[in-house]
Amino acid sequence: KRHGLDADEIRKEKSKAFDLLDALSRSGSLAIAHSELHVVVAMTHCFEKDLMGTVICDNVNPIEKLEGSTLLLASAVHGLPLRELVRDVS
Repeated sequence: KRHGLDADEIRKEKSKAFDLLDALSRSGSLAIAHSELHVVVAMTHCFEKDLMGTVICDNVNPIEKLEGSTLLLASAVHGLPLRELVRDVS
């Protein structure tokens, strides 16, 4: 089951996150030195058959499919077109 956030829910959650940051930093009066922000993004891939069936029967390289979806995700996260994320090897 998939659930996404609509524009209003995104605005509310973003506001909550900034309110928390504001409270933790005492409205900016407390410096947050040497801080880092880590974001974890998880994704899954489904194929109709098992690995061997996908490779042998469908003649599909699952690694290429994974690379493609990873590039799409990286494009969305970094806000860059795919062409800028891939280096030409020739």
